[in-house]
Amino acid sequence: MFLSKTDFKKIFTFSLVGVSALYFSQKKITSEQANEDNLKKHIYYLASDELQGRLTGSEGETKAANYLSAEFKKLGLKPYEGKSFIQGFEYNVKLNPHDDKTSTTVKGKNVVAVLNNKAEKTIVIGAHYDHLGLNEHHNSTLANSDGQIHNGADDNASGTAAVLELARMFSQNKTKENVNYVFALFSGEEDGLMGSKKLAETIKTNYPNTIFMINMDMVGRLNSNKDLTIGGVGTSPILSDLVKKYKPEGINLGLDESGVGPSDHTSFYLKDIPVLFLFTGTHNDYHKPTDDSDKINYPGQKIITNYVFNLANALGHEKEIPFTKTKVAPTKAVPKYKVSLGIMPNYADSKDGMGIDGVIDNRPAANAGILQGDTLTRIGKCEVKEVYSYMDCLAKINAGEEHPVTVKRNGEEKVFNVKF
Repeated sequence: MFLSKTDFKKIFTFSLVGVSALYFSQKKITSEQANEDNLKKHIYYLASDELQGRLTGSEGETKAANYLSAEFKKLGLKPYEGKSFIQGFEYNVKLNPHDDKTSTTVKGKNVVAVLNNKAEKTIVIGAHYDHLGLNEHHNSTLANSDGQIHNGADDNASGTAAVLELARMFSQNKTKENVNYVFALFSGEEDGLMGSKKLAETIKTNYPNTIFMINMDMVGRLNSNKDLTIGGVGTSPILSDLVKKYKPEGINLGLDESGVGPSDHTSFYLKDIPVLFLFTGTHNDYHKPTDDSDKINYPGQKIITNYVFNLANALGHEKEIPFTKTKVAPTKAVPKYKVSLGIMPNYADSKDGMGIDGVIDNRPAANAGILQGDTLTRIGKCEVKEVYSYMDCLAKINAGEEHPVTVKRNGEEKVFNVKF
């Protein structure tokens, strides 16, 4: 089992490594620059009380989606599919982990636009725009906060605003790029990467030569040390040097190799697409009603947006970006669990087992022969219905034990002996 989003981001913040010492003179200076006023305008609207926290499936999400669609339309971008920028999807979520009767169907809306340069290659630049609403799905880190608006300025109006500004910069860039750009704003992230999974399932059909995905999640709180964590640098051998080469002056980079994490880049990594994940760190307002617009570091966000613009330009000029599978560091395991199966769970509440969206190489599941796309139904005698019961089953196992693990594959039940 991987870290919760909260724990993962705490570890990311306090374990920064790989600080770069390269200088600004090594960067490519671009003609287009991010506009701080634009970033502030987008964040103040998206994180306003009017949108009621942008919960997936809510009226606030619809208002946000309409706003994002209008911004893309102003820039002359084209919809990803059909005539609308909206890409709909559905999933089930359990409102009470201990009560099967609380499962409800959620209808979400991705907002996706394309800058078609008639190029052979395509890069996805994305962020999730949904947040916790009034804590209806119980993801808040503040006790007794049901009914309070969780505005999510940093998480993730900040990343959303950056994507909108990058869409403006690329669409108005006087120099034609070597690639097409898909600007993707996901919903359903807070319930388990639901929107990005939907887009990742279709991206290679619509754009077969999708060479990269850049994800920005919580990029609005650059601290006084200017610490910026970048995940995914191990997903291609060219990335470590590239992110250092274009590093803005004064920024301290913390590099993490893994392509798997609690944000939307994971969905694309699992489709064998190299990724980068930018994150300025967690804070006391994370997943609380106090994550508000007046706490954003707008000059810092401008620096990061320009940085992504330069990175995306550089990636577009690469002849090849080889994909590399990455390991999951042992420190990413949830502390209260003694073992890990080594899978990426599907967080949707399916009632008849938990889908497996990814299997990590050289971990117990992979070693036993379990595959991506299998549905996990039982660990030993412990029944798995969805992610909550999966966690309950996992918590009962000690390191070194062997248990039969039952999965469904193409409608057929299979049992594997797994050593944890």
